[in-house]
Amino acid sequence: MNSVERHQNKPAKTENLSFISRHLELTSVKSGLLSLPVIMAAFVCTAYLVLFVKSISPYWFHPHWTTDDGLQQLFPFHAVYHPEIFRGDLIYEVMKGYLAPVHYWLGYLITLFTHSPVMTGHYIMLIQLVLAGLFTFLAVKRVAGSAAGFFALTWLFHTRYLMQRMTGGLPRGWATVVLSAFLYFILSRNHRAVLITILIGCMLHPPATLTVAVSYGLFLLLEIVNRESRSEAARRLKIYLLLSPFFAFITLAVIHRPDYVGQMVTYKEALKMPEFHRPDGRFPFVPLRNPVHEISSFGFHAFIGRLYNPGTFWKRAARPLVLALLVLLAFIGWRKKREVIPKEVWIYALSIMIVYFMSRLLAFKLYVPDRHIQFPLALFFIVAFSAGLWRAFYSSKGSEDYTDSSFKYSRWSLTALAAMAVFIYICSGSGLYGSANFNYSRDKKGEVFTWIKNHTAERALIAGHPTFIDPVQLFGMRRGYATTETAHPFYKGYYREIKRRLIISLKAHYARNLRELLAILKPEGVDYFVFERARFYPGALKKARYFPPLNQLVRELTSRPYMEYAYRELPDKVDLKKAPFMPFKDRKAALVDLKALEKYLAARKNPDATN
Repeated sequence: MNSVERHQNKPAKTENLSFISRHLELTSVKSGLLSLPVIMAAFVCTAYLVLFVKSISPYWFHPHWTTDDGLQQLFPFHAVYHPEIFRGDLIYEVMKGYLAPVHYWLGYLITLFTHSPVMTGHYIMLIQLVLAGLFTFLAVKRVAGSAAGFFALTWLFHTRYLMQRMTGGLPRGWATVVLSAFLYFILSRNHRAVLITILIGCMLHPPATLTVAVSYGLFLLLEIVNRESRSEAARRLKIYLLLSPFFAFITLAVIHRPDYVGQMVTYKEALKMPEFHRPDGRFPFVPLRNPVHEISSFGFHAFIGRLYNPGTFWKRAARPLVLALLVLLAFIGWRKKREVIPKEVWIYALSIMIVYFMSRLLAFKLYVPDRHIQFPLALFFIVAFSAGLWRAFYSSKGSEDYTDSSFKYSRWSLTALAAMAVFIYICSGSGLYGSANFNYSRDKKGEVFTWIKNHTAERALIAGHPTFIDPVQLFGMRRGYATTETAHPFYKGYYREIKRRLIISLKAHYARNLRELLAILKPEGVDYFVFERARFYPGALKKARYFPPLNQLVRELTSRPYMEYAYRELPDKVDLKKAPFMPFKDRKAALVDLKALEKYLAARKNPDATN
C-alpha cells in the first residue's frame, strides 16, 4: 500500500472508531451503566460493602469464631474427614437431620478442602451473602435499573437482622437466597427458573420455599384472570399442579425423622411443656403472641428493631410511617396510571401473610410463625421500596421503561432513594454495630475443649454441665453426652432421651462427692466429666438455675453448703501423681477422667477420705 492509499484510509478508520465509540456510548446510556446515578449508587454500595466486611473482619474467616447455633449445626461436618468419630451417636444423627440435603452436600464438599467445620461455615456464609446480594440486585435492576439495584444491595447488607441470621453459614441463611432468587426470576418471567428454585428450595430451606410456592401459585391464578395471558398462564398452572406432588414428596422426605426421633410436637402438646413457655423456657414460643405484636416486632427489621435505639419518637412512628409510605406509593401509581410496585412483589407480600397465618394454625408443623415473616418481609420492603420509589418518581419518557438511569429522567427518583436512606439511618443507624452474631469463640470456655481434642480418644464420651460443654462436639471434636444447644424439645422421642441425660448431667455436676459422681456416670459409659468452676462459688450456688422444668431440680441440688460437692474434692492444681483422675484444670474448668477416678477410689484404703 502506497502513502496515498494509507492517507486515504485514515479518515475511514477514524470514522469507524468514532462510530464504535458513539455506539458504545449510546448502549451504555441506554442500559444506564455509565450514568451519574448509577456511578453514585455503585460507589456508595461499594464503600458500604467494604465497611461491612471491615466490621466483621475480626471474626469472619477466623477459625476460632462461630455462632452459638453453629455449635449444634456445624459439628456433623467433622465426620467428613473422621467418619467414625460420631458413629452411632444420637445427637449427631438428629443434628445432621437438620441439614437439608443441598446444604449438607455443599458443606461436605467444602469440608474436604478445609478440614474445619468452622471454616466450612464461613465459606457457606460467603456463598449465601453473594447469592442473596446478587439476586436482590438483579431483581430490582430488572424493574428499576442499576441505580435502584445498588441501593437495594446496600440496604440488604445494612439490615443487620438479616446479616446476623446468615452468620456462620447455617441452613437458615439460605432463606434470603431462595426468596431473592424467586423474586428475580418471577420479575423476569423466567418460569422454568422459578420451578428450579422451588425444587432446590425444597432441598435447601423448606420454610422459605413454602412462601415461594404459594406466591407462584397466586401469580399464575392472577394471570389467568387477565385475558391476554390466560391461555399461557393456564398451561403453566397445569404444569405447576402436576409438579406440586413431586415437590411435596421431596419436602416430606427432607423433613422426615426416623421413629426413634419421633414426630414434631403439636401446639397443644407444646402448651403443656415448660420448655416452650414464655418467658423462661429454652424455646419461649407459647402461647403465640398476638399477630399484630408479632408482625410489628419481626416484620419491620429492614427499618427498626432491638439492635439500635433511635429514640422514643422514631420507635413509635417508624412502623406507621412505613405503612403510610406503602399506601402513598400505591396512590401515586393509581394517579399516574403506572405500576409503581410490581404486582409480583405485592403477590409475594400477600403470600407471606398467608403462610404466616397458616403457620399459626399449624404450629409447629409449619415451623415457628415469626420465622415466616422475619426474612420474607425484610426482603419485601427492600425490593418494594427500592423499586417503588424509583418508579414512582421517575420522569417518564412516554414508555414504561424505568431502567434508563440517565440523570435527566431519574433525578427525582434518586432524591427519593436518598430520602429513604436518611429515614433508614435515623431508624437503625449505620448497621455496622456489633459482631453480626459471631458470638462464640473456641476459647470462650477456656482451653478445656482444645485439651480434650488433643488428649482424648476419638470415641471418648464427654459429659459436664450441659451449657458449659456446648462446644464439645465442634471445638472438642468429641461426642457430647448432653448439651443445652442440642437439647431440642421439638421431637418427642429424641427429647425423652435427652431430658433423661440432662437430669443425669446436672446431678453429676452437683454430686456430693466423687464416689457419687462415679456412680451416676459409670452406667452411662461417660469417659470424662467437665466441671464448670464458676458455678461452685457460694453466690453462684444461690443463683443457680436451669431451663424449666429442670430449674427446680437445680435449686434442690444447689441448696447444700458450698463445701459439700464433689468439685470441692478436686486438688487445687494438676498433679498426676497424687490425683491422676484430674489431668486438666484452668480458671474456667476442671476435667475428671472417670476411668482413672475409678482406679483411684478402688485403691484408697479409706473410702470416705478426701483429698
